[in-house]
Amino acid sequence: MSIITLITDFGLEDTYVGIMKGVILNINPHVQIVDLTHKIRPQSIKQASFLLKTAYSFFPKGTIHVAVVDPGVGSERRPLLVKTPSYFFIAPDNGVLELIYQTEPVEVFHLNNPKYFLPKISFTFHGRDVFAPIAGYLSLGKRCEEMGKKIYDFQRLEWPLPKVKDYVLKGEVIYIDHFGNLISNISRQKFQEFVKNYGFSIKIKNVVLKTIASHYLAVPPKEILAIWGSSEHLEIAQSMGSAKETLKANIGEKIEIKKEAK
Repeated sequence: MSIITLITDFGLEDTYVGIMKGVILNINPHVQIVDLTHKIRPQSIKQASFLLKTAYSFFPKGTIHVAVVDPGVGSERRPLLVKTPSYFFIAPDNGVLELIYQTEPVEVFHLNNPKYFLPKISFTFHGRDVFAPIAGYLSLGKRCEEMGKKIYDFQRLEWPLPKVKDYVLKGEVIYIDHFGNLISNISRQKFQEFVKNYGFSIKIKNVVLKTIASHYLAVPPKEILAIWGSSEHLEIAQSMGSAKETLKANIGEKIEIKKEAK
């Protein structure tokens, strides 16, 4: 059975998600549709890119991932189909697949065959009129080459990367989850390459941490802690609380790591 996942900024109050599913099921009534999330902040391409990166590889090979965070809907931006050795991605050409491009070898196709769209294309709902039918036909085994033309000039997204400057590893918060955990762009690998066998201090706002906890209750309730999250990125959290609320932190909040003597 084919699997299609959906990640959008549509929310759950309106019928947009349900309509997309209806279009897909009209084409392939046997496909399995999985909702990754529809709670992406409106027009937040970077948030969608990060969450898709954390989720896509946990699905079986051949899964079709559809990402619709599309501020440029109705404009000249192109609809894309991206093929990797194990997965397919359908999305607008606005950089939302940036972390897939950084992670996987890709073949990118500009979807330009209207045979695989709905007959009438609106200016505001390409999720329904373009992306959903493409996903449905792809789940039936249609070839990428039938639906579009291979391109190489797809749009890239400037992504904040941690950097070492003046002997300090500098990163930032790139995502805040439902619990108020502050997820940084500092991976475990990057951290270990920098710290090596030294001690360390982690600074965010006016808080300095010198250990990384093994779990959220490793410190007393309401204390701030650092932890490796499920995405293998450094998180700043609060035991039994919200680091976002307590620290009044936002996306882009700076995090600095310094080497210390053990």
